[in-house]
Amino acid sequence: MAPTKSEIQFATERYMERYDQLADALKNKTALTDLDLSILFFCGALQVLRWSVFSPETMKFDKASDPDDKIARAVNKADFIPPDVKELLTASVPYDAVKRSARFKGIYGDFSTGIAGTNHRYRALGHDPVAGWIVGTANIANDTMTVNNGLIGAGNGEKLFNLGADAILREWYPSYHVKNNEIDGKTHITKVFKWTTDIAKDKPEILALSFLKQSIHMGSDFFTRQGLPLPVIGFLSPEAAGYLMGSNMRIDLWSVSKGALFAMLINKVVEMFHRLWFDPMRDDAKLYEVRTLKIIMYSNILASFLNAGYVGITGDFRKLDIGGIAVAVWRLLTDRKKIRKIRAEFIDRMLSNEFQKEEDEIREKLARFGYSF
Repeated sequence: MAPTKSEIQFATERYMERYDQLADALKNKTALTDLDLSILFFCGALQVLRWSVFSPETMKFDKASDPDDKIARAVNKADFIPPDVKELLTASVPYDAVKRSARFKGIYGDFSTGIAGTNHRYRALGHDPVAGWIVGTANIANDTMTVNNGLIGAGNGEKLFNLGADAILREWYPSYHVKNNEIDGKTHITKVFKWTTDIAKDKPEILALSFLKQSIHMGSDFFTRQGLPLPVIGFLSPEAAGYLMGSNMRIDLWSVSKGALFAMLINKVVEMFHRLWFDPMRDDAKLYEVRTLKIIMYSNILASFLNAGYVGITGDFRKLDIGGIAVAVWRLLTDRKKIRKIRAEFIDRMLSNEFQKEEDEIREKLARFGYSF
């Protein structure tokens, strides 16, 4: 016999009532204890100590040439590397060129490339942390340099609609020949890629070595004081990337990465530290995990709020902890999702166990009267 509408409604209301009861009970079971709060503030203090002690220049080379010199010495000592390969790996990359050759001046007069020693890290597309792996490798393979004028500010909407694709590329990403570490002539980014494609077909080993050189150069620039621009921002607007990398802020790829990496390291240490107090005889593993997630999530948010407040009061943007704030936002988004999932699974399991117990009791009673299912 099918259940009536009132029976279904009663069962649903009973289920929801019990669900709410278990949800309330679960809040109490996952509430932070005094020990948890102590660890939370300890974690928050470590995060604050991290951004207050470490400056943007921490763990960076004093001179831009220092990492290149160390790499050159290591390469030259390696007997197994052929001389021509050593020459390529230790030579300057073409997109580091900032001077115009006499030939270039004779042909193009006072034409300015917009590249200088102070801005080439965010204007030369080979330095971009994302696009640089493609464009920088291509530049190295055929001795060229591609300049990044940025998608934002390249022209208004009407201008972009009127320009063809070829003209847009010329305006956004002008490219130049480089000879003897000097800008020697104009070219085009589509030609740069065409030459790179030809090299990949005819001499793939050159392209492979160019990619290796790109990796080495990006790795060395990553730890220098001028640093590398943030991905996406530098691609969209070199001026914005340059402003962030300036002396008033020093927000570059290394400072952000360093903050994020150390923040994650502290979180992992605190997670293992909190695990030391787990008692399987007293604690449910999943509910204990919820408390651990809460400790890390709340401590990261606390440290980020303190950082924002400090920067707002002092105006010292060099202390702005972009990496730590990014980690805090990520933990807030992911940990809340994990906590909701654990709670839902726990409540569903409890309800399933309770209804299964009731069903077993009913079956047992019916069996006494000779009924079996």
